[in-house]
Amino acid sequence: MIFLSCFLSLLITLHPSSNFNCDGDKLNAVIRNNLNGDFAITNDLENIDKGAFIVLNWRDINLMLPVSFKVGDISFTDKKWLWSYQDEKNGLRMDEPRFAQLLPNGEIQEFSCQAIYTEDTVS
Repeated sequence: MIFLSCFLSLLITLHPSSNFNCDGDKLNAVIRNNLNGDFAITNDLENIDKGAFIVLNWRDINLMLPVSFKVGDISFTDKKWLWSYQDEKNGLRMDEPRFAQLLPNGEIQEFSCQAIYTEDTVS
């Protein structure tokens, strides 16, 4: 029974929410695989292929960020914007992914994001 509970919790942790509260506003995140040109939606972080990208809709910003190929990371970036579920320093953080923007002056602006589940609401 304990093994089954651990196994099920592992499966749950590999499927992040697609809705987040980022600095007080709702952000929608959709991961699409595109290795075969099919643009298939995936919510399994272990099933991201080399052609994957994430679509982020937040405030008046719509981003399409390609997958990063850094070993140990589960992140998407266009070198200006970054969305990260995992990195070597902080480990896996699906409920509070890193969302950041590189500003023209070279500074990095971080946005605080938390997963929204069905019972949660954003004001």
